[in-house]
Amino acid sequence: MFNLKLENFEGPLDLLLYFIKRDKIDIYDIPISKITSEYIDVINTAKKLDVSVAGEFLFMASLLLRLKTRMLLPRQQDEEGLDIDDPRISLVDQLLQYKNFKTIAHQLKEIHEENKDLFYRPNDKIPFQKSPNPADFLNEVSLFDISKIFQAAIDNASEDKPFTLVRETISLQEQKQFIVSNFKNKKTISLASLIKKLESKLEIIVTFLAVLDMIKESELICKQKNTFEDIEIKLNIITA
Repeated sequence: MFNLKLENFEGPLDLLLYFIKRDKIDIYDIPISKITSEYIDVINTAKKLDVSVAGEFLFMASLLLRLKTRMLLPRQQDEEGLDIDDPRISLVDQLLQYKNFKTIAHQLKEIHEENKDLFYRPNDKIPFQKSPNPADFLNEVSLFDISKIFQAAIDNASEDKPFTLVRETISLQEQKQFIVSNFKNKKTISLASLIKKLESKLEIIVTFLAVLDMIKESELICKQKNTFEDIEIKLNIITA
């Protein structure tokens, strides 16, 4: 058993994906009994070390125990001998969706790192209050929460020509100015309402990069009142 620390994982799905990747498990045929035992061991180890265990990890532990119990019960099978009511289906769907979001977030981060120095920053940049730690302005909003909203927007955007990374007219600075312009006479705006004003997938992607960069530069404050609700953003402007 590896010495794992819960704080190294973004959530329970992240921990489960670690087990699956480490043991080279087929995500469509998860050995629930084995993965549940390892998951519970990590939770118990954290408790012994007096580490506060987040409720989402405990909820997943109870879900895995329930699935483990259901796997022991007889289930209906089709003519080919496959389970009709496999209790793992819902968990597999969640893992696949989470894995896709992580991949997208990683790809966008790589694009941002490759192109962050290619966009012009004007001298008349609005003065913003700086913070030594950009995480202070996320207010418990994770990159996963933000990427979910942008992924939904990309899925619903009109179909374009096959995507290729080429020099385009849409710049990161333009989308930053677009974001700032939406705060006219408003203290906060909904991230979802901002995205609705975008038309193409490229606009959505560049705007996402602009949001990430403004958070990094402590120019935006993100807040989510409740889990799964819309994210509100606010300009962090120095007031006289």
